[in-house]
Amino acid sequence: MTKSSWRKLLVAPAVLSLALGGALFTATSASAAPGNLVVTSPTSGQTTPTRDVVFSGTAVAGSKIVIRDTDQTGAVLETVGSVPASGAWSVDHVYAADAPVAQTAFVDGVVGGSGFSDAKTVAFNLPAAAAQLTVTSPTEGQYLASRTVTVTGTGIPTANIALVPSAGNPTTGILVDASGNWTGQVTFPGNVDRVQSITVNQIQGGAGRGSVKVGVNLPATQTLVVTTPKDGTTTATRTVTFSGTGTAGSRVSLTSTTGAFPLVQATVGADNAWSVNVTFAATAATAQSVRLTQVTSGVGTGDVTVAFSLPAVTTTPTPTPTPTVATPVITSPKDGAELIGSKVTFTGTGTPGSNILLVAAPTDQVNAKARAAAEPNDPTDPIVVGADGTWTVTLAAEPGDYTAAAQAFLLDASGEPVLDAAGDPVVSAPSTPVEFTLTAAVATGTTPVGTGTGTGSAPTRVVTATPTGELAFTGADIAPAAISAGLLALAGTVLTVVLARRRSRML
Repeated sequence: MTKSSWRKLLVAPAVLSLALGGALFTATSASAAPGNLVVTSPTSGQTTPTRDVVFSGTAVAGSKIVIRDTDQTGAVLETVGSVPASGAWSVDHVYAADAPVAQTAFVDGVVGGSGFSDAKTVAFNLPAAAAQLTVTSPTEGQYLASRTVTVTGTGIPTANIALVPSAGNPTTGILVDASGNWTGQVTFPGNVDRVQSITVNQIQGGAGRGSVKVGVNLPATQTLVVTTPKDGTTTATRTVTFSGTGTAGSRVSLTSTTGAFPLVQATVGADNAWSVNVTFAATAATAQSVRLTQVTSGVGTGDVTVAFSLPAVTTTPTPTPTPTVATPVITSPKDGAELIGSKVTFTGTGTPGSNILLVAAPTDQVNAKARAAAEPNDPTDPIVVGADGTWTVTLAAEPGDYTAAAQAFLLDASGEPVLDAAGDPVVSAPSTPVEFTLTAAVATGTTPVGTGTGTGSAPTRVVTATPTGELAFTGADIAPAAISAGLLALAGTVLTVVLARRRSRML
């Protein structure tokens, strides 16, 4: 066989095939049967009430109805296997929530083994897509009052909602109602940490239609009990004992909401009891609030806040210091001095403002036989230590050997003695005694007279000896017998004088 013969054999079948193919195509079109197809719903240009669209119409009884998306090559949406004898047919199709609003359906069928010659195309609109999945409660990060949580939200009507907690069992089968609302509950175990989440899944037509995750804070599983202090009470002191019960081995933490003290912790004992003392500063406010939390194996198991009051800060008054008075010093005459004349001028030092009691008596008659008399001058002049710390007084005396000593005491503005904490007059120790000799310049036989000079308002405290051997007190409105005869042992003399004076005023 020649090459040209092979070409003839290859070309002939191709031509035959094209001829037969054209004949077949013509025969198919010519054999399409009338199905008497009528589509009554949806109508062209209609907006359907829902996305659940009802396709309906009439056709030859026994025929098959095929509904495709867009055109004859589109995906099959629904079918009617056999049109009833009445010729009426109907089928529902639910469009997804995210399906476009504008839709086109191609309605065709099969009758007598052939396709319909009167297929229909219908363009219509779906209603706007339903709201996407939302969770309205709980909100993100919300602190919950219970570990059984009610979850609410919106979604696609007829869709199913599943609640999946981060710990615990999921809740399924929650149906979105016709208004697009849904509600359900999920429960978290009591032994999980407080920080958890809930994932909400929406399913429609076997497919997921949205997922939302919400973080939540669960309440503590409460085993913590605070016994002291009681809420609303006032503590006895500013050292407060916090005590109560809890779960053995747990840690109880105390935090002041006012910042009155740093973090304090206690461990719950095997007997489930715990206790810790907290001392509040004197500057801390009276009203206090303390939050107590318990953690067991890393999980919060208690949260209690106690509000109470501290006692007011009591301040101890600063005691008034007891005034003191220095022991006076006789600076003149000097011990052992030999004086000439009928008067002796005494000078000395002491506490400024204090009063001086000066006692002078013949040395050989110091016990009761001294001799002295008042000088004609006013004997009531006080001996008051001046601001410069010095004092002076002049006594008239007869020739002889004398011993003198001084003691200081304090008087207040009203002339009353200043008392110490024990209620006793404030007096000094007696000065060092001074012995001197007085020689008369001219023997006159006069009677010794004592005077006191100085500045101030307190009464004179000059003591001299009388010719009878008793002690005279110039400027003192008290009996001479109030002074002991032992002039050289002057400790307590002023005390005796002042107390006697006070007793006389009280009578």
